[in-house]
Amino acid sequence: MQQRNFIFGSEWVYYKLYTGSKTSDSILTDVIKPISEELLACGAIDKWFFIRYADPKHHLRIRFHCPDTNRILEVIKSLKEPLNNLFNKDLIWKIQTDTYVRELERYGAKTMELSETIFYYDSKCCIDFIALIEGDVGEELRWLFGLRAIDFFLSAFQFTTKQKLDLLEKLKTGFGEEFGMGRPLKKQLDDKFRNERDKIEHFMSFSKVSEPDYGVLLNLLEEKNKSVGIISKEILGSIEQGSSLTLDSLISSYIHMLMNRLFKSKNRLNEMVCYDFLYRYYRSFLARNKKLPNKTALKIN
Repeated sequence: MQQRNFIFGSEWVYYKLYTGSKTSDSILTDVIKPISEELLACGAIDKWFFIRYADPKHHLRIRFHCPDTNRILEVIKSLKEPLNNLFNKDLIWKIQTDTYVRELERYGAKTMELSETIFYYDSKCCIDFIALIEGDVGEELRWLFGLRAIDFFLSAFQFTTKQKLDLLEKLKTGFGEEFGMGRPLKKQLDDKFRNERDKIEHFMSFSKVSEPDYGVLLNLLEEKNKSVGIISKEILGSIEQGSSLTLDSLISSYIHMLMNRLFKSKNRLNEMVCYDFLYRYYRSFLARNKKLPNKTALKIN
């Protein structure tokens, strides 16, 4: 039976760092990123992940997995001074340790550990991306990167473009209901997509050759997908053997957490916009390809 609860001092070390939404990114990139890399390099942890949360105060939830519980003290010591410095500078106003309670119903008992590994690769990808961006240009890249990150992730689970479209239709419809999708909001989304369409289509299709300056972004997604692709086979196998979860529900949860990690504020709103725009992109992509002649029917002279 899969373990649900992990108290502080067990294999999962869990911190809550209460900070502002604007400050959270710098804490992730300047403090958590180098510390986690050092802990991974020395073998004190084998994975970690973060989520953004409000209960109702905004904070970061950071969990480190120590396969050898005798090395938990290394994790605590590595965090003590950096977190104390942040606290003294009023960049963090409260630090808590807590019990990690796994969401077994949401992620499945058989696929929980695999899901936590996906959370790790997702956290690493997001934090590496955030470390690369700054200013208004960076904020625009953030949501564009979100679109392509979702697309890459679905490809890792062998989704066809039609399957991607169907899933995004469910997601954008669900969020539309949450935000009370009416004519005013629909018109806003229509206008924004119309204005951003060329930019979206370019970002969704550029290569390292066509945009070498953005090649580093593709490297992040390719590195993540290489690892997730291996895990996805195990997850797909588990679902095929009989699981209480459907693939769509599990993937939807993964994508939701990707959006949570990527956006530092207005997460639900940004998530809704990403789902809506990506749905429109897939719908347009499929419509264009239907109009193309069948290559096998072309007469070659």
